[in-house]
Amino acid sequence: MKRIRIYGQTMTHRSQNMCHSMLCASLFFILTSCEYKELCYDHDHSGDVDYTAMLLLELKLDLDVDLGVSIEAHTKIVAPEYMMVCFYDPESGALRYTEFVKGNGGPLHTPPGTYNMVAYAFGTEWTQIRGEDYFITLEAFTSDITDTKGATLEEFTRSGEYEAPGPIIYTPDHLLVANEPVTIPVLSRDHTVVTIEADAATIVDTYGFKMTHVDGIEYISSIEAFVTNQSRSNFFGKGERNTNPATIYFPVEVNRTDRCLETTFNTFGKLPGESRSYLHILITDSRGTEYRISTDITDQFDKEDHEIVIDEPVVIPKPAGDGGISPTVETWEEENQDVPIG
Repeated sequence: MKRIRIYGQTMTHRSQNMCHSMLCASLFFILTSCEYKELCYDHDHSGDVDYTAMLLLELKLDLDVDLGVSIEAHTKIVAPEYMMVCFYDPESGALRYTEFVKGNGGPLHTPPGTYNMVAYAFGTEWTQIRGEDYFITLEAFTSDITDTKGATLEEFTRSGEYEAPGPIIYTPDHLLVANEPVTIPVLSRDHTVVTIEADAATIVDTYGFKMTHVDGIEYISSIEAFVTNQSRSNFFGKGERNTNPATIYFPVEVNRTDRCLETTFNTFGKLPGESRSYLHILITDSRGTEYRISTDITDQFDKEDHEIVIDEPVVIPKPAGDGGISPTVETWEEENQDVPIG
């Protein structure tokens, strides 16, 4: 919900400090931002605007991820250092102005008017942004996995009962987004500070995963997992998930103390409708033998607690003639085996 507070106050010592901060911030914006500014020469604005007045954006960041899993990867959202703020024309949807602010907000220099404002975290590691020129094309996405890894996994995820349509992509980072319409008034001598408040929350879902009964866990060298029928991206300007399918790729941790496999992963969300979500797990032992596990997790994926638990026992046999971890595996030594669960 849009909230705008207008304060009528004089230039106190606090206001002078705020103006000093505004001057420092302005120097920063000149050096770093790509603002779209339209200049008006039609008439004299000196009687309309008091240039000691200030426009501020205050952002409330929701950094909580409520999951009952022990591993902390992806379960904590890091407060961003900077946020990009985009102002779009509400009729054409075209980008009018852009600004940078600190993670919790800061001074703005946007002219008066009514806009669709979108603020989002700037500089995440995996989540990328494109389509900034228009409100409806503003999109968060992640890259496809490397060609080499994709070729290795193509047979695994492109055939059989659990076929995975669409590209295989990396799990996204959390992206904090505030999205709401705003009206910026003309700043006058009647009010020296105008504050716009907005809430920023992640557009990414986090899930916990755990496989509880693994016999032969000491023989495991690496584990990779895939979840199918996920949204390819998120059009967060208009607040809609991409309806094209993708498969999320993520590594899995080996918990040798509790003798289980566990991790967390992020996704732009499951595809809407009647689509099924399948979990593919690729386990490689110390001799390079691959074990493949596939199962339908749709019912668990739709639960509110966002925790996926595989209780059926899985057995990884001791590698023949191997007493420990082998540092290298020749390609002709590799074997592929399907492991039944249940």
